[in-house]
Amino acid sequence: MKQLFKQLPEKQLPADFRSAVMQQVMAETVRLKKRNERFGFIAVLIASVCMIALAIMALIFHGIPKISIQLPSVIYFSFYGFIGICCLFLLFLDYFFRKKFKEKQDSFLK
Repeated sequence: MKQLFKQLPEKQLPADFRSAVMQQVMAETVRLKKRNERFGFIAVLIASVCMIALAIMALIFHGIPKISIQLPSVIYFSFYGFIGICCLFLLFLDYFFRKKFKEKQDSFLK
């Protein structure tokens, strides 16, 4: 066997062998990552469909309860509206300050 291997001519690897192998490795990594993301999405989709189906079956077998909704008075609507506007304002301020802080950090690092 050693003699046979010694008789084989030595071939030089192409100059771009390393880069070609690395490109193949990176392509395979991307392919595996996409496949895992698809499997995760399919698993979540199947679990969601199963939970919805179980809820529908439970409602069918146990009967659908009668639901009555009473609307609160107008005073509550204005209070909830005020709370909602305050939350939106605070979210806007948070976004604004985070953006300014990130700009400051980026300019500091450069």
